[in-house]
Amino acid sequence: MKKSCVRLMVMGVFMFIAHKSYEQSSDSKLLNFGTWQTFSDPLSRTEYPEISGRLCNFRWKDLEIKPGEWYWNAFDSSLADKTRDSLPLIFMVYTEEDAPDWLYDNGVPKVTVKDVNTGDIVDYVPYYADPQYKFYFKRMITTVREHIEQLPDSVRKWIIGVQGCFGSTGDYIGYKGDVPNQFYLNYTDFFSLFKEFSTHYYNEYKNTNPKIYLLSNP
Repeated sequence: MKKSCVRLMVMGVFMFIAHKSYEQSSDSKLLNFGTWQTFSDPLSRTEYPEISGRLCNFRWKDLEIKPGEWYWNAFDSSLADKTRDSLPLIFMVYTEEDAPDWLYDNGVPKVTVKDVNTGDIVDYVPYYADPQYKFYFKRMITTVREHIEQLPDSVRKWIIGVQGCFGSTGDYIGYKGDVPNQFYLNYTDFFSLFKEFSTHYYNEYKNTNPKIYLLSNP
């Protein structure tokens, strides 16, 4: 496969961190505009010198395998691999269908999502407005931040951003199809949840040192 094709498959374009203060920072790691790698194993900086940084994606269900029981091996290994050559990194933790199944055994309603055209079931997701879901989701955000702060300095110092994920991607929170009426959330409901969860993310990371900025994609 040609080198240019590999680039297209495994590299994503980094847009920008949605926080104005990074523009005033003297930290050169925050000024790595350009092409950032996402997915796949880390590409060699020697072979691909245009790489300016990396993105790293995780699933909540892979981290908190039982309530309060965390599995960090793959998480730590991935972060170490992607920062070994001293490139900055932004990470995210997916929820929605990537939320742990044990949520539904602990009081969180399981929402059936159907295709708007065929009526076929396409997904099962947590009910985002449920108080129990909010508790577990916010606890996950806090616990991940606490763990990040305990990483070796050789890894920790290169982590410059976290993207607030409220679904299966870093996009705005929502359902991807039709849901039962009792779980329906309108625009105002979703906006309120977006503000609540974004505020929790921001408050968790605002005092990190070295600074980890919140990336938002509303």
